[in-house]
Amino acid sequence: MLTVAVLGRVEVRRDGEVLPVPGGLTSALLVRLALDAGAPVRTERLVAELWPHDPAARPNTLQVKASQLRRALGDPALLVGDTAGYTLVVEPDAVDAVVAERLAATGSALLAAGDAAGAARACAAGLALFGPEVLPGAGEWAAPHRARLEETRTRLAEDGLAARLAQGEAGELVGELETLIAANSLRERLWTLLVRALYRAGRQSDALAAHRRVTRRLADELGVDPGPELAAVARDVLAHDPSLDPVPRPRGNLPALMSPLVGRADDLAGLAADLAGQRLVTLVGPAGVGKTRLAVEAARVAGGAWLVRLDGVRTADGVAAALADVVPGVDAADPAAGVRGAGHLLLLDTCEHLVDDVAALVADLLAAAPRIRVLATSRRRLGLDGEHVRPVEPLPEPDAVALFRARAARPGDDPAPVDALCRALDRLPLALELAAARTRVLTVPEIVARLDDRFALLTDPAARGRSLDAALAWSYDLLFPDDQRGLWALARFPDGAGPDVAAHVLAALGVPAAATLDVVDRLVERSLATVGTDRTGASRYRLLDSVRLFATARAADAGQDRTAAAAMTTWVAGFAADVDARVRGPGQAGCVGAVATERATVDAALLHARTHDPVTGLGIVADLGWAWVLLDDTAAAARLRAARLAAPDAPAGLRDRALLLEAWHEAMSGDLRAARTALDAAGPGTVDADRVAGFVLFQENDPVASLQALRRSRSAAADRGLAWEEGAAALLAAFSHVALGDVAAARTACEEAIGIVGPLGDAWGLAHAEAALGRIAHAEHRFADAAGHHERAAESAARLGASGAAALHRVHLGRARLDGGDPAAADTLRHAVAEADQAGDLRLLAVARTALAEALAAAGDRDGARALLAPVQAFYAEAGGGEGADDAARVLATLTRDAPHPAAAQLPDER
Repeated sequence: MLTVAVLGRVEVRRDGEVLPVPGGLTSALLVRLALDAGAPVRTERLVAELWPHDPAARPNTLQVKASQLRRALGDPALLVGDTAGYTLVVEPDAVDAVVAERLAATGSALLAAGDAAGAARACAAGLALFGPEVLPGAGEWAAPHRARLEETRTRLAEDGLAARLAQGEAGELVGELETLIAANSLRERLWTLLVRALYRAGRQSDALAAHRRVTRRLADELGVDPGPELAAVARDVLAHDPSLDPVPRPRGNLPALMSPLVGRADDLAGLAADLAGQRLVTLVGPAGVGKTRLAVEAARVAGGAWLVRLDGVRTADGVAAALADVVPGVDAADPAAGVRGAGHLLLLDTCEHLVDDVAALVADLLAAAPRIRVLATSRRRLGLDGEHVRPVEPLPEPDAVALFRARAARPGDDPAPVDALCRALDRLPLALELAAARTRVLTVPEIVARLDDRFALLTDPAARGRSLDAALAWSYDLLFPDDQRGLWALARFPDGAGPDVAAHVLAALGVPAAATLDVVDRLVERSLATVGTDRTGASRYRLLDSVRLFATARAADAGQDRTAAAAMTTWVAGFAADVDARVRGPGQAGCVGAVATERATVDAALLHARTHDPVTGLGIVADLGWAWVLLDDTAAAARLRAARLAAPDAPAGLRDRALLLEAWHEAMSGDLRAARTALDAAGPGTVDADRVAGFVLFQENDPVASLQALRRSRSAAADRGLAWEEGAAALLAAFSHVALGDVAAARTACEEAIGIVGPLGDAWGLAHAEAALGRIAHAEHRFADAAGHHERAAESAARLGASGAAALHRVHLGRARLDGGDPAAADTLRHAVAEADQAGDLRLLAVARTALAEALAAAGDRDGARALLAPVQAFYAEAGGGEGADDAARVLATLTRDAPHPAAAQLPDER
């Protein structure tokens, strides 16, 4: 693209690169043609204007200069012509003189329409095109063009000043107006603007004096009186007409926003309300959460503010100096004196490292100036009376996703990686914006894959010092040593820690247990930790993931990460031993809830123990194994196996405990091959081994062998006085009796089990006793009684938090309703399928789908039944059959034979 500048030094550019154009008449020809860019100029006119005193000049003389100009432009197509005339082939907007005239017209139109801001921008842009001299070096021919363009410049200046005056400026315009008037002493509009500016600046006498000066000058030089507008402004000044009052406009130094605020609508509305009713508001939140951005936006909505940045200030004197550097009239020696009578909104940004000094200054300012308001951003409150603290939390997930997409160069079409990225980055705006910047060179999945090294990833090379690591380091470096150790301790817990375990790990790091609450309180006050509650209502201390990873790295730098991890593992081992001692009695529900709460902590301890203390890790999984049964924890078998393999030299008894629990979990989740392998690897002939064997054999669809193993287990438990073990064996035997059709024996075993486990207060045992009674009632065709037993069993399991067991009981509830002709059967079974799917138990899901397929077949929906059974058959083929496989094959066979609906007979696993 070719551009031509003539309003200052003559210059031609192609795509930004300057082209050398010969001076003299060649340059003059360029200027003349540029003034009529895109339109032809007749040859005789060009000759007359460029050679006015040379009668020998001819068209061929012009042709020579045109050839020189064409060569300089480097493109013959840019200058076309013949003996009739020449045309510079560029768009008019490529010539600065044409653009200036267009901007002058635009500015005038916008001003007349009331858009003072738009007019000011247009006029400023037009004036920026002019150099000190218009059409420099042009000859006599340029005089009318020069006069026209000088008038354009004056008009731009005049309209621009009028627009700025309309926006509320006043005294700052006086000097510019006086300069313009000196060069245009008879332009009445400039004098009118000067009178208005002086009046609005509070200089009424000077305004009237200026009016008297122009009145005399007009009379002396032109013999005329002031025109209507100039005469009217003098009357308005004398009458203090309200039309002369300054227009309110934002005051302050807030930065221009380069991008809109994404999200935070509720926060912004709430903060606006706070500022309307409070004199001191402090935004408090963690590093990178967007406090400054929110504060600036709120201040802009409030009409402007003086932004005082304190991140580079280190002393109390520096706070006062920073205020004086920004706010007009403030002296660092006595800041309060400079704001008396003022109504400023002061935005003090980044106060956390100078809280006491900032608080002292703010107290003085608020006392000295009743109309002053202060909005502060900090990672901790200032602690003044009357301070209103507004916490700033990470963005809600939809807003976090919207922010990332708004800033990303290429966010991708798949929402799943973006959602995962936003959650992994704690929904912190700083982290999201830094991650979005990386989409210039990485895809979203590639960014997610690199988050383990997020502090190297999340930096902005274009903004020095802007990184997630720097933001967190700023807070960390302000902490007392004990508080830094508090972060090291809490960093060991992916899902937070309670007061006891936090104290335990802090003690290992050299912080007295009695100081734990004070350390946590300071971390919360500084927005580095949060306090919530767990599912039991107990206090829980948490770190954002980014803070946790940062603190882990700092603990490693200090050589204390292994100390903290070992202390956490020791605590988990004690916790697990306590759970194992209480989980089979009246404290069962509390134990199960605690294990669910500490799941992430246990996994972190097991990860550490696997490398550094494998025998302790094996003890942990052995102690927690039965609680995981009650929770239907589908990851339990993998934990047991990993811990066992990591401790090949563990004591045989401990190893066998883990193997038996592993076998139970594998059978419960449907992998009968893995269950058999673990069972066979454990030492045989013990109470526990025979009980687990009975359970595995039942799942393998061998109730006869199951009963034999359970009789051995029960007898040995009774001999040793192990009540729970005896009751559990009796309860499991009841299910095997039902499977064999021996209802009387099943009832006897069930009643004996209730008599043993009832006094122990074992909720699992009692719930499964209800389930066994339901099986018995079902076998006796007492379908309503069976449904009642199974419904109570499902409710009991749900209260315990055992979602898989609840789904299993609901399967049998649905079957009882189906065989009893209850129309609610199908809906009950759909509920069971959904619960089993959510629990992640594939064998249970197969059982639930089989039962629902049976109900659909009974209702005539044979296609729906077949669709449900297809994945069931695939599962049993993969899992090696087992309990439930025959039932699924039977239902499928009835569909194939078009047989009538069969009665439900087979019974799935118990847990």
